[in-house]
Amino acid sequence: MDINLPDSVDNAIKNLTDEPTKGIGTTLSDAWFLVFGGITQAAQKRRMRYSFELEQYNRELQCSVSNIPPEKLIEPDIQITAQALENSKYCIESKELRKLFVNLISNSMNSDCTNIVHPSFAEIIKQMSPLDARILKSLNPGENFPLVDYVVETVNDHSYETLLSNAFIPSFEEIELVNASASISSLNRLGIVSFDTGSFITNDDLYAPYRKTEFFQKLSAEILRYKPGQKATFHKYLGHFTPLGMNFFEACVK
Repeated sequence: MDINLPDSVDNAIKNLTDEPTKGIGTTLSDAWFLVFGGITQAAQKRRMRYSFELEQYNRELQCSVSNIPPEKLIEPDIQITAQALENSKYCIESKELRKLFVNLISNSMNSDCTNIVHPSFAEIIKQMSPLDARILKSLNPGENFPLVDYVVETVNDHSYETLLSNAFIPSFEEIELVNASASISSLNRLGIVSFDTGSFITNDDLYAPYRKTEFFQKLSAEILRYKPGQKATFHKYLGHFTPLGMNFFEACVK
């Protein structure tokens, strides 16, 4: 049965077999066809949008592969490539996630990266949100990062109630604290970063912004007004990359 492909997909497959990567590109284009060849869209506008993003995805992938030195270009690992293409079809319209897949696929074809690329990475990216990807990209794998739990503490006995855990302030400002905290928690769940609640960064200046958040200011005012004998405060700790997370960063983010 013949499948009529959108021109963008058909051209993408042809382009992947162009020189100088014709032999290696054949394997990649075969996997591409298996994943994307039969896609149909009920709504024409949606189909046009998806086709545009698919073509953009292919251009980005070609560009990334073409930057690999010829002597380091290897046959793509079909386990990694097929999983990455399959999982990426749900994320094509997110440029942040699409970039992670492009890096993963191209690095799987680079002999310098074979020791850091892992088949689980495609599934990890699939479970990430665009915000997760943005926050991950903003972190430095070689450095710890500050985290806090916002709590209401009873002054007399120092018992406390946690109101927001894993609070994290990203380097970009337009993101709500609660959403950023959910994303850093997601990266922890995926095994990319780990939290050490028994340690904190000695440079207290890194925790100073947590006292200035709207969340903390409102909480402090509410406790002061309505709950005498209690105070709003936070418990300091730190986060760091796991060994898996360091490899993931190198293979998919850097």
